[in-house]
Amino acid sequence: MPQDFKCNCPFTSALDILGDKWILVIVKQMLIEGKETFKDFTESEEAIATNILSSKLKLLEEVG
Repeated sequence: MPQDFKCNCPFTSALDILGDKWILVIVKQMLIEGKETFKDFTESEEAIATNILSSKLKLLEEVG
């Protein structure tokens, strides 16, 4: 399911995605901690619930 953005502004669209608490945690883990796999994320200190992790990773994949 494609993400619906408030407007066509790339900055606003980026904030729509990156403004989510769990998305920020996931991006931080990817960039700083080098996490790459679902298992890497589930073993992290933040303890993101697997259903939330799955939906957020899917959203990130959809928006590229």
